[in-house]
Amino acid sequence: MKIIILLFVFAIMIALFSGLFFLIKDKDKSKRTVNALTWRVGLQAALIIILVVAVLMGWLKPHDVYPTQPTESQSGQVDK
Repeated sequence: MKIIILLFVFAIMIALFSGLFFLIKDKDKSKRTVNALTWRVGLQAALIIILVVAVLMGWLKPHDVYPTQPTESQSGQVDK
């Protein structure tokens, strides 16, 4: 699953930089910049959907700031 996510991030970066390249290179009314940025937005939307589905299915497990519950002494409260 992590490899798929990395591939999506890599494809998003390629689309972003190709859009920048076409923006600088093309001086006429070419649609290559718009197409590259449309691909980027579509890939980002697909990545968000994949992440949500992966978390809901249990394939990815997000972690908290505290992996375990903090004890009273760690949370700043005075021990009784």
